[in-house]
Amino acid sequence: MTSKKNDEIKKWVSTQVSSKRYLHIQGVVLTARKLAIRYGLSPDKAELAAWLHDCAKELPKTEMAAWIKKSPFKLDMDEIRIPALWHPHAGASIALNKWGIRDARLLDAIRRHTLGSPAMSSLAQVVFVADFIEPGRRFAGVELVRKAAKKSLTQAVLMKCSMTISHLLENNMKVHGRLLETWNSFLEQRNEN
Repeated sequence: MTSKKNDEIKKWVSTQVSSKRYLHIQGVVLTARKLAIRYGLSPDKAELAAWLHDCAKELPKTEMAAWIKKSPFKLDMDEIRIPALWHPHAGASIALNKWGIRDARLLDAIRRHTLGSPAMSSLAQVVFVADFIEPGRRFAGVELVRKAAKKSLTQAVLMKCSMTISHLLENNMKVHGRLLETWNSFLEQRNEN
């Protein structure tokens, strides 16, 4: 991806989201770059996935649904019932259909940034964790996850899963099965090492 195209994407994203969301996205970009460098991944790919991860977050449901319909990305039954889970798939569709991004790992990193996935690539893990620990995040325990992310992506993924599951349970909200599958898979990976 050329730097001119990257600049176009950044500018476009700024027109699609609120200033608060744009600040969050900038924080995710910064954090994803740092994590990618730390773990020997392409900082440019991490940055691009981060710029696009929430590009659809504030779109109306009908517009998100239209983007998803244009893509090969399918929602499962629980995702269909929880519109807050549509934006990762819509964002990946925008990356594919509007910006011509064909890199499967990059598209997957955008799609997996909310719930994760048991077989997430390292790039997807970086975006998953960066979304949770970017500098604008202020919640109990975030510093512990930031410290863990400097030592182990697996541990940071587990901490995000655990804290998210706890938050959902405390607020009587549904826990999507993929988040639990992500937790279980990364727990096994950690225990094998």
